[in-house]
Amino acid sequence: MKLPIFLKQTVLRSGAIFLVKAIGLAVRIPLYQLLGPVGTGIYQIVYAIFGFALTLLTGGFPTTLALMTAKDPQRGSQFFKGLVIPFLLLGVCSGSLCYIVAPDLAYYLGDRELAFPFRCLAPALLIVPLLQLYRGYLQGIESYGKVSISELVEQAVRAGTMLLLVVLWMKYGIHTAAGGAVFGAFTGALVALCFLWIRKSSKRPMSFGMDYGTFTESIRWAVLGPGVLLFFKSSFAITLTRLVSPTSDLLDAIIIPARLQISGLSQSEAVGVFGEISGMASITVYLPTVLTAALSYTMASKLTANWQNNKREDFIERSNLSLEVGWFWGIGSMVFLIFHADTLSSLIFGNEGAAQAIRYMSFVPIVAGMRELTTTLLWAMDQKKAPLVGSILGLVCSAITAYYLTAIPGFGYKGAAISIFVFEFVPLLWNVAMVQKQCKGAFPTGNLFSGFIFLLAIAVFHAPFNALMIRVGLDSAFIRSIGGVIFLSICVFLYMFFRFRKRKGHH
Repeated sequence: MKLPIFLKQTVLRSGAIFLVKAIGLAVRIPLYQLLGPVGTGIYQIVYAIFGFALTLLTGGFPTTLALMTAKDPQRGSQFFKGLVIPFLLLGVCSGSLCYIVAPDLAYYLGDRELAFPFRCLAPALLIVPLLQLYRGYLQGIESYGKVSISELVEQAVRAGTMLLLVVLWMKYGIHTAAGGAVFGAFTGALVALCFLWIRKSSKRPMSFGMDYGTFTESIRWAVLGPGVLLFFKSSFAITLTRLVSPTSDLLDAIIIPARLQISGLSQSEAVGVFGEISGMASITVYLPTVLTAALSYTMASKLTANWQNNKREDFIERSNLSLEVGWFWGIGSMVFLIFHADTLSSLIFGNEGAAQAIRYMSFVPIVAGMRELTTTLLWAMDQKKAPLVGSILGLVCSAITAYYLTAIPGFGYKGAAISIFVFEFVPLLWNVAMVQKQCKGAFPTGNLFSGFIFLLAIAVFHAPFNALMIRVGLDSAFIRSIGGVIFLSICVFLYMFFRFRKRKGHH
């Protein structure tokens, strides 16, 4: 079977993203054991602020640069060079501001000791925006290898720094230790940027040096350069869309612990529950979305080129194929999470206490994955505002749901899960409607339905297969989970083999 080239790139990209996510999940296990639920909750609250600030700073610039570079590599290179110094200045200003206002943020959140963890974020805000911009350019020229390796380097250094500083700083208190975990974002980004710089210098495909010669000319180009206004306009729309997810995380960090206290929990108990939901359970259920994220990443440039060159048939074929792959993977992952939540909870938490939360949130791989893919389709169609509207609707509905449901005594996990479902599902429905409106046939409803029936059949046969493993003497829940993964993987692979074997790759 000759796989389409974008599927090969997706496998490569998803493998790299999976390793990044796996490292992140692996480090969370000892981190959770060291910090406990309360320390993990503190880390998640601070990191929610970081995610919001980072998206506000960089937002749509890397994505817009990637799409522009895919259309015109020379122009993309020009824009990248022109934005290096402005982004560096932006990082200096934002990092300084974060350090100064840290005590005020801590006071607003009701815990003055949060000031130190917030200040540990300041160095990361200096480096990360420039790193994200460079990766956007590399995505545009489809240099996925460099991007993937840099992400692995960043995550490995970040994980090592987190564990090292948490162990060393634990004697100074839980807030200081959480600050050490936060500081890993800076060291990881710094080493990753240095790695890309060294690779660039050795091969010299392009230079960070400014063609315009001086700092003043660089700033003047960023303000008055040709096409800059349109570039910023496109970036602004994508920034607003990208900002919705970290805004949701930020609102959750503010709303959920406070409303859990109203339901009868103490402050430490509320922060602990929030840490378990956002710090561990969410990471577990979002891990399968690495494939759809990789698929979206690798397809963005190709879909944009097809749409801009008016190749509607190629656009529809690629969009259908990517959505079918995302749909299969999402449903298969959901089935796995439902049947193996107990094993996952025991493996990650050391007990089965989070199994219920994982089952409540098992919908995430399919809903979040399809939402990501349909958003990419709309961006490729130059419909930057459409995903934004859906995302804002989802954000508002999710915040309202979290506010009311998590305050109900004993309903904390369920309320948080429902709010996450609303946040992902409302934009998905909106995106599907917009995709169908812009391009008939781009959303393969019939093929997705047939795939759903096939995967439903797999779920039906899973229970007899599990019973068979027990009958032959495989009593270990972990061994049966491994067997279930192999069974599911083989079924999905066989279906995809027969479903896509006649597709021809695009080069």
